[in-house]
Amino acid sequence: MGWRETARFTIGRNAIYRSMATESALHSSPPARRRLAPLLWLGIFFWLLLAGQGCGSNQADKSAEFSRAFERGLEANGRHDDDLAIAGFSEAIRLKPDDSVAHYNRANAYSDKGDYDKAIADYNEAIRLEPDYVAAYNDRANAYGYKSDWSRAIADKSEAIRLNPHFVEAYYTRGIFYDRKGDYNKAAADFNKAVRLKLDFVEAYNHLAWLLAVCPDADVRNGEYAVQFAIKACELTEGKEGSMLSALAAAYAEAGHFDDAVKWQNKYLESDYLKSNPLNDTTEKARQRLSLYEQNEPYHEDKP
Repeated sequence: MGWRETARFTIGRNAIYRSMATESALHSSPPARRRLAPLLWLGIFFWLLLAGQGCGSNQADKSAEFSRAFERGLEANGRHDDDLAIAGFSEAIRLKPDDSVAHYNRANAYSDKGDYDKAIADYNEAIRLEPDYVAAYNDRANAYGYKSDWSRAIADKSEAIRLNPHFVEAYYTRGIFYDRKGDYNKAAADFNKAVRLKLDFVEAYNHLAWLLAVCPDADVRNGEYAVQFAIKACELTEGKEGSMLSALAAAYAEAGHFDDAVKWQNKYLESDYLKSNPLNDTTEKARQRLSLYEQNEPYHEDKP
């Protein structure tokens, strides 16, 4: 039993003793009762005061434990130690189950680990506790995106945008989800919105250029605009980002400028991008696109 528990027990026990000691006196003469009554109430007052101090001190200790556990979670997250981060945030949640931020951060750790179902469960709880939690909606959308649940991902991005109409990254990632779903006009609209809100948003320029160049829907494709957006992306990265070169080549091909398409596709193949991003593209696919450009044919993606 800790000192705070011992103190509370002693205070309570003494208060009982005082009540028992004065029980017979309450049946004594009226003057005696008048003298003893203030003493009785004074004892009760001090008992309540000290008991309250004990509770407050205990609450302060719990808050300090919560803060330490939360900080451990944040530090582990910064080191990309997902398991330790989850443990820290779990302890924080045990101490304070209704803390929306702790649930949100544990959700992020689960998502980083690739456990998207547990991440979504924690995002759900964060949103239940704080219904206007913009970041929770945004990151739950990303978790749904990793599960290829485009409809739920888009719905959450839309709610994040409703709560924060200037949330530029939400427009951009919703555009990606619309693209994956095959809703190309809405994807293009979101990428356009993103670059209007953030004029140096390289990734949004690049995605928009690629979409306008290779979209399966001919009504969405626009080679000249694709070239403009691809050039902007290359200018912002000083031509040092390989993926931008690929989009520029595809844009030139869609616009009918095949010599330029061949030139930039070769530069893309010479870059380090393919080696460092094998999941995004392969040398074989890049050479197939180059072959099309050399035959004066643009490259178009297939519908999902």
